[in-house]
Amino acid sequence: MGEPLDTLSISTQQALEKGAMWRMRPFSLKALLRRLYLAASELHWGVMLALLLGHMTLSYLLLQAAGEADLAKPIDFTYWYLTTASTIGYGDLSPKSDVGRMVAALFAMPGAVALFTAALARAFAGLSAMWRRRRAGLGDYSEVSGLVVLVGYDRDRTPRMIAEITADRGGQEIVLVATDEMEVDDPNYRFVRAASLTAPAELKRAGVERAARVVVYAGSDAETLAATLAVTAINQGGHVVCFLRDPDTARLLNAHCPSVEVVLTPTVELVVKALSDPGSSRLIAQLASHTDEGATLYATVAPSAGRFDDHAQDLRARGAVLIATCAAGDNCPRFNLDAPIAAGDRLFYVAKQRVAA
Repeated sequence: MGEPLDTLSISTQQALEKGAMWRMRPFSLKALLRRLYLAASELHWGVMLALLLGHMTLSYLLLQAAGEADLAKPIDFTYWYLTTASTIGYGDLSPKSDVGRMVAALFAMPGAVALFTAALARAFAGLSAMWRRRRAGLGDYSEVSGLVVLVGYDRDRTPRMIAEITADRGGQEIVLVATDEMEVDDPNYRFVRAASLTAPAELKRAGVERAARVVVYAGSDAETLAATLAVTAINQGGHVVCFLRDPDTARLLNAHCPSVEVVLTPTVELVVKALSDPGSSRLIAQLASHTDEGATLYATVAPSAGRFDDHAQDLRARGAVLIATCAAGDNCPRFNLDAPIAAGDRLFYVAKQRVAA
């Protein structure tokens, strides 16, 4: 049977009293020393700084007690101490008396060198840990602006996309977000491993919130659709492009996110075009690639209003051919030689390389 009610009340009261006594435990020197020991054993920067200042102060006092006049000025002593700690030791300042030399040899020099070595080890350990975290996909790019972020990974297509982006915009940092476990050594991009491609916290860690351009290409259309919706919910005005295989899914996405540019490939139109006009598919592939030797299709923003011919002549003078325009805020390019072009409209042109706006 259970305990009587009185016994239970007494037991509960005793437990509460013990908890109160635990919360009101008086200062314990042993606990403090243990905390200090743990901090020192892990080489915390606060402990390192305290040890350095303490050792410098004691060394200075001992040398002054030995009558070392050359090291009396704090600036001279600090200079001597740091050059000694770094094992450089120029020799322009040094203890002169026998007692001062013994203090330097037995206390100041060993302690200074030990602290300097420990600080270097701690710094390199921190850099190594940061490098390992980034290599394993644990880096944080949430404070970086203007990134190109690739959401999703395909073994065949993603490396090609990275090569194309690097060829077109060399120097712009690329971040790849994937759920796969990877160890990345490629200097052309950074890797972020995410538990889910739709988790806002993971996408923000990859820099999606402030990214200038985002490409979504997941393993299936359903995953790509969900990831694109998650990206558009947090991205602040960047250009979002996604790759889909199903036209119905593309129409659904366009209905909810008209600003997203959807790429459907391979398309029936491209196959029919290659059938009707031999070589056209190769030309289209060349215009889309930045790594081929031929010309490439680019887009820029019209700096001022004008006619199609005016902008065409301006681009032609810089080695480019204007082929279409697109109104600002629209995603439907048009080929109309008579339509006026407003400032801010996009101009699509073909050239060997990108020209300045």
